[in-house]
This record gives sequence, C-alpha cells and structure tokens, in this order.
Amino acid sequence: MQDLETESLWSHVTGEALHGPLKGRQLQAIPSFQTTWEEWVQQHPETKVLKKDRAFTKSRYEEYFKDPDRIGLFRTQWIAEKMPGKTLVHGLTRGPHALAVPEPALRGLVDASLGDERVILWRSTDGGVRAFLNLVNGEPLNLVPISSQEGKDRATGSTWDLGNGQCLSGPLLGRTLEAIPVTTAYWFAWSSFYPNTRVAD
Repeated sequence: MQDLETESLWSHVTGEALHGPLKGRQLQAIPSFQTTWEEWVQQHPETKVLKKDRAFTKSRYEEYFKDPDRIGLFRTQWIAEKMPGKTLVHGLTRGPHALAVPEPALRGLVDASLGDERVILWRSTDGGVRAFLNLVNGEPLNLVPISSQEGKDRATGSTWDLGNGQCLSGPLLGRTLEAIPVTTAYWFAWSSFYPNTRVAD
C-alpha cells in the first residue's frame, strides 16, 4: 500500500512502513472479522456503510488467485518446505512471536501456543475467524465446543460465546477474553514477513 501524503510504501501484512519518509513506523492493529450483514446489523443497528463510487463485478487479481505457481508480485523468499505457497493461513502475533494456523487445520476449536501464552481460534457461524488470548485469572481455560457458537470450560463449567469471547454463564460470568487480530494471508506472504512463525498442527 502507498499513502498519498508521503508516498511511503506500507506492508498490508505487518502494517509497517517499508520504504519512504515514514519507514519503520507502525500502524496500530485493530481486531476485525468477517461476518454477514444480517448478524452485524443486529448487533450494531447504527452502523454506517461505506459506499464505493462504482460497483466492482470482477477482481483484477482473478487470474493470479487461480494460478498456484504465481507467488507474489516481486521476488519473494518464503518457507517453501512447510506447505504450498498459496495455502491460506490465519496468522497471529504477540510481541516477537508469530503463529500460523493453516486453513485445513481450522476444524473445530484450535488451542495453540503463541510464545509463552495460549490462544484459541474458532470459525464462527458467519464464516469469520476469531482469536482470543486464552487467559482468565492467570490460568488458561480448557474449552470444548458444545454448539456451533459456544464452548464450555471443563474446569469451572462456565459457558463461553466463541464469537465474541464473553462468558455467558457459570462462575466466570461477565468475564471477556482479550481479542487478538487475525491476519488471513497466503503462506508465502505470512512466512516472508514472519520467518520465525510457528505453524499449528
């Protein structure tokens, strides 16, 4: 990406300016997620909608997406021995640590290590992927899915909404897990920027 004010070039993966007057500056990551309009507007009825000047009916990258051998737009160094370059991964970072969860591995609730911390990932009923820091009162939860949207902590019996990280019932009622931004990218792009990334099984 390029900003028009300084013509600095920015990485859409890390949010860091890579070239230009703002090189080294970092954009703040804000958790966001894919969802349906129906579910979003039920929770946020006052939402404003960004309307584009004209409708787009076809992506200019359609052929690029279809071709598994087209890896990046420039010369790219990535961890080729781990998985095919165009495998979709859901990436998380905390400080110097990075984690990649391949799309095929995202079946059910994923509980993984990110540095010294535990994180959970879940595909919500709307298709979006959510991630949370798995920590309450200094201890990780032992969550098991009990429905398409809820999980139960085996230790306390508390029920959690896996879509927003809120405890719905039980001793931990009212607690909310910290959301972690999720970056969905091709493996070649993620591993190029995060060569130290751990890959979840």
